[in-house]
Amino acid sequence: MDSVVTEASSGTVRWLPWGNEAFKRARIEHRPVLLAIGAAWCQGCARMLGTTYSDQLVCDLIHEKFIPIWVDTDLRPDINERYNLGGWPTTAFLSPAGQLLGGETFVEVSRMVTLLQEVSSTFQQKYRDIETATLISKPNCEVVHEDPLTKECQALISWYEGCLIEHYDQVYGGFDAGPKRVHPAAVQFMLARVSSGDSSLREMVLKTLDAIGWGELFDDVSGGVFRYCAGKAWTDPQFEKLLSVNASVLDLFLEGWLVLGEDRYRDRAKDVIRYVSTTLSDHVEGGFFSSQYANADYYRLEADFREKSNTPFVDQAVYADGTAEMSAAYVRAAEIFDDSSLLQFAVASMERVVGASYERGQGVAHDVNQGQVIRGLLRDQVLVSETLIYLYEATDREVYLDLAQELIRYVIRAFVDQDSGGLIDRVSDQNDIGLMREVLKPLEINCAAVRVLVRLGEITSNVEFHERANAVLLSQVQTAKEQGIGAGSFAVTALTFDI
Repeated sequence: MDSVVTEASSGTVRWLPWGNEAFKRARIEHRPVLLAIGAAWCQGCARMLGTTYSDQLVCDLIHEKFIPIWVDTDLRPDINERYNLGGWPTTAFLSPAGQLLGGETFVEVSRMVTLLQEVSSTFQQKYRDIETATLISKPNCEVVHEDPLTKECQALISWYEGCLIEHYDQVYGGFDAGPKRVHPAAVQFMLARVSSGDSSLREMVLKTLDAIGWGELFDDVSGGVFRYCAGKAWTDPQFEKLLSVNASVLDLFLEGWLVLGEDRYRDRAKDVIRYVSTTLSDHVEGGFFSSQYANADYYRLEADFREKSNTPFVDQAVYADGTAEMSAAYVRAAEIFDDSSLLQFAVASMERVVGASYERGQGVAHDVNQGQVIRGLLRDQVLVSETLIYLYEATDREVYLDLAQELIRYVIRAFVDQDSGGLIDRVSDQNDIGLMREVLKPLEINCAAVRVLVRLGEITSNVEFHERANAVLLSQVQTAKEQGIGAGSFAVTALTFDI
């Protein structure tokens, strides 16, 4: 695939990076901002770049009436978290102060011409009102919990099991009618229950794992899994392959083999490793590439024809969080398969992450390639710390434990929300624009932080880590109750550590 997708410079649109300079221009020139959020793996993004954003009239309108900004969702997950409108590509219109005025996802040419004209006209008519309006943020209400954490966790675990049964698709496996996604925390929860002797969820987890591994979500030819399936029967796959999804699935197949004793899950885990090693691994410097583009025509080819075709574009960006996720899965696979080469690659990958991006007192940067130095993201610190603990346990090298503690102490210093005890997703800055000032405390990564804090507390016998883990988990109780099957990260954390 043409590198235009990753560089975000199609047609004559002169995209600007997210930052104060672009918004300053918008304020000086009294223009709204056109924010495009895309990804290198996204077929819809490539199509929009090649059609809508290559149309001369569209380009002329954008440059005449807007300040255009392109954001790569993998490079700036914090921006995506706040401005994504339900999928990729996201087409968002913002005020010069960063307020979200409206938008859509994919927009074809004629619709875009209309949108650009209408948004520009409305903005100019109401500019003064828009700029003086107060940004509305989500309320940061502190929830008062009368029950101790243990009782809250026990109640939520029981509720979550019922929630999974309610949403389970008895015909096709997985959850709800579609689209069908992996839902790794939900599957991990079912496996944990079966492992503890509760057989009531065994058939559910068997059917779900089989759907993931033997439906159209899995690439039988090259190995690995696609992002999700649009059809309820695990059909109509969306062909992009993401590192994070494959890391989750590798871990699920490894756990499925250990808990359920079915050799087919072991074999599927090896198929995922084969794909990742062949396509998403940097064998020169270490680390894992972030994604492979969704070329539907290529993936529909039989094996013989694929060998004669060009493989889809691989985004060779190496991000701290994704490399940490896959490295953790590799460490586990190395132990299970007694394969030291997997451990060696995980070590090389994490040493690249740390060596290229770590700064004392400031944690690790997101972009290991250093294309842009994005620092202060909670997810990077937590997942890298967790994987360093795995490396310490696998190698007995104290340096990994020391660095894991350093990163978590940085998290405690810089990311704790003093009102709730939870962890915010990014370090705020006085120059933050628009919704970037909004405080988010995402459930999944807060629960991952609890896992890390508990493990560090066990290894070091440091009570502070245990106390912080309890405070973080308690802060997420109400959020978990609102997530439905998305509360799996909370339920499996509470179940695994018996908090």
